[in-house]
Amino acid sequence: MVYKGIGVRFLYIHGEVTAPPPPGAQLQMAMNIQVNGPPEVMEELVNVPFTITVSSMPPSIGITIRGLLTIQATSDDVKRISGQLKSGNVPPEIQAIITQYAVFEAGLVARELGIPPTIPLPAMAQPQQTQQKGPPTAI
Repeated sequence: MVYKGIGVRFLYIHGEVTAPPPPGAQLQMAMNIQVNGPPEVMEELVNVPFTITVSSMPPSIGITIRGLLTIQATSDDVKRISGQLKSGNVPPEIQAIITQYAVFEAGLVARELGIPPTIPLPAMAQPQQTQQKGPPTAI
């Protein structure tokens, strides 16, 4: 599907640390994406409101992001998209666009809150020390 233009605007961003993460514990993150309400449809434009919530296990952070996805497309595509959204089905390309922007923005908010990355960073390889052997001895 080719669209003439795509834009994402965040209207509300909230993040809080409810408890400091336990030291050494790997946080498990859960993200929920919802398309809220009916889309706003114009001739070749559709506005899709959405909400993203991110929570952690063990419970220590909460992030909420509300926004608006704007798609400029042909009138046929706009009718198809709005019809699917009104029937309760979110087209996969719409969900992919929202997810792409949301994961990035939620990661930035988590970083600002001081939460470590949820993907473990590769450990630096320790240089191995070789034992100094003396010169071979002949008997």
